[in-house]
Formats: sequence, structure tokens, C-alpha cells
Amino acid sequence: MNLKQFITNNGLSMSRAAALLKVDKSQVVKVCSHTYPGWEQKEPDFIAELKQLGCSDSIAHSLTVDTDILVATKSVNDFTALADDLSDPDGTLSSSIGMAIGTAERGKTHSATWYTQNNDCAAYVLYVDGSTKVQLLRDICSALANTRPYSFSNCMLCLDETCKYNRRLLIIDEADKLPVQYLEMLRGINERCRLPFLLVGEEGLKQKTDRVPRLRSRIRKPIVVFDPATPVDVAAYYKAAAGIDIDRETAKILAKHAGGGFRSIVNDSIALQKMARASQLDTITDKMLERLCA
Repeated sequence: MNLKQFITNNGLSMSRAAALLKVDKSQVVKVCSHTYPGWEQKEPDFIAELKQLGCSDSIAHSLTVDTDILVATKSVNDFTALADDLSDPDGTLSSSIGMAIGTAERGKTHSATWYTQNNDCAAYVLYVDGSTKVQLLRDICSALANTRPYSFSNCMLCLDETCKYNRRLLIIDEADKLPVQYLEMLRGINERCRLPFLLVGEEGLKQKTDRVPRLRSRIRKPIVVFDPATPVDVAAYYKAAAGIDIDRETAKILAKHAGGGFRSIVNDSIALQKMARASQLDTITDKMLERLCA
């Protein structure tokens, strides 16, 4: 049994397993995906440690959902391809500002954080509305260089030095909230430090950049658009997250109830998991769907 199956069978999330093991969640994720250096030894060591903490080899007798997985929808694949392109050390830095947009709940943040957890060539910053330019720059320096200079000039010196030796992609989430002046600052950093950015946000982000020719001309094409989740996407989620095959009608009901939003799909799966555990069921029944949609 591999580590991912062991974690799922014991009803743990990746975050909870990491907390029990006292390691970063990203390390557990990479060991599960067999991308962590020396995962061959880490995997049995982690399983043995979890057993000592009370976990078991026995298969769970009720529906268990791993909400940390990433479903490879078309939007997710397009996002990953764009991020790979921007972070490629041999790729062009011409128009090296990428953009991924979509309404709330489409899975943008999950895709961005998952990518940075699984790719050392990328770093993630969540823009907090109301932050000053210096606060944003300090967050960027922290993500890229693990330091937080106190002044604008020191932040720029840090970025100059950091980007001189190592090209990484910086993903900025909720970038639609950035004032245009901040976007102009990022454009300048992109040119001066040769630092590629991937801006993630709602549709208003594109409207902002379209109004400024210097910004618009530096956006890498194509722009990734996160579409609503389809019944096929829902079925893929339950296959990957719970290891079950749901029929077309069930997938349609769940997709409709979630309104195409992946966050709602995940929340619904958690609710269904609780119902299943209460009745010791390992699948989704019509009665559970009725309770969910009531």
C-alpha cells in the first residue's frame, strides 16, 4: 500500500497527515506523488510513523474523500501549461506576465497553491486588499528569498540579487484587487529583474490591464479562463478524491447543486462523507443526494 492510499484509508487529509508527521504539507504531497527526493525511503518511514500514531492498514468501511487532490480539468491543464511555460529556464522572457481569470469558486487558488507545492520553480503570494506597495514587495521577497526587507529600495535590491541567479515564477493570487499603479510596479519588476509573473484573479483583472497598453502588450497568450465545472469534472473529482465511480445522473445533480464551482463541489463531498460515515456506507445513495439538495 502506498502513502496516499494509506492516508485516504485512514480518513486523513494531506494537511492532517503532515501535522501528525510534523513536516510540511508540501513534503507529504510530494512523497505521495513520488516527486520528493528519496521518496522511496520516506514513504515507508511515513507509513510506519503514522501506524505508531494509531493509523491502520485496514481499509476504511465508509466513504472517504481526499479534498487535497487536483482534478486535471481543461482549465487546470491550461493553467499548468502556462505556469510551466513561464517558469521554463530556457523559455523566452518576452511577454512574461501570465494571466488566469475566472469567477469565484472555479478552482484558481487551489490550482495555484497546488502548483507551487509541487514545483520548486514557483512561489505563491496572496495579495491582501489594502496592502501598501512596500508590504506587497516584502511578501514577494519573503516568497522568493525568505526575507522581508523594510524599505522599497532594500526590497528591490533583494529581488535584483535573487533573480540574478535563479529564475522562478511568482504567482500572485487575487491580483484583480491590485490597483493599476501596483500592476505597473510589477511590470517594472518583470523587466528589471527578469522575473516572470502569473496573475490570478477574477475577470476584472483583464479589464484593468487592457486599459494600459504597456501592461496589455506584456501579457502572455493565451490567457487561461477557468470555466464552470462540468458533470464530467465532478465524476473525475470523485474518482480521484474518493476512488468511486459515480453515474452520469449523480454527476449532473452534483454539478448543478454546486453551480459549477469547485469549492462547492468539495464542500458537498465533505457533507456526503459525513452522511456516509454515519451510516457506514462506501458510496453515494439517492437518499444522501436528497438530503444534500434539500
